[in-house]
Amino acid sequence: MTEKQSRLQRHFPEIVNGWSRLSQYRRFERIVSLILSLAIGLLVLVAMFFLVSNVFSLLFVQTQDPFNFRLFQAIFDMVLTILIAMEFNNSIVRTMEEEGRLGGFVHVEVVVLIAIMAVVRKFMVMDVEGVDPLYLLGLGGAILALGGTYWLLKKAGSDQ
Repeated sequence: MTEKQSRLQRHFPEIVNGWSRLSQYRRFERIVSLILSLAIGLLVLVAMFFLVSNVFSLLFVQTQDPFNFRLFQAIFDMVLTILIAMEFNNSIVRTMEEEGRLGGFVHVEVVVLIAIMAVVRKFMVMDVEGVDPLYLLGLGGAILALGGTYWLLKKAGSDQ
């Protein structure tokens, strides 16, 4: 094994492992996954920078009351958004690591779970006083539909 191949194996095992056994499409899929993972990783780093700078600014520069509900709501919103992006990135990396996986590019279960997290994030950071009841009903319906979809996917997966 050459030095270059060894360095690639050490730094990007998700991409290099089993490369010679992969079809052209699987190679393409791994390269796209790597690019997406790097882009989302960069997005998370930028979001973390803004989160830290906003937290510092909100807590120590702009506000008199560090226990303000709106302040916590804004910070919590930023944290949850970063966590959702990290979970999505993790799902992409896991698809690259799985050797003999079946199915599509990213597992549907993971996408449904990320969608549930996104809708729950909406509920957690929402100002309930100023929201239309039909909007709340719609979000509740979305959670029920996504939960039902997840249950069906898990049930179908356990039957195989």
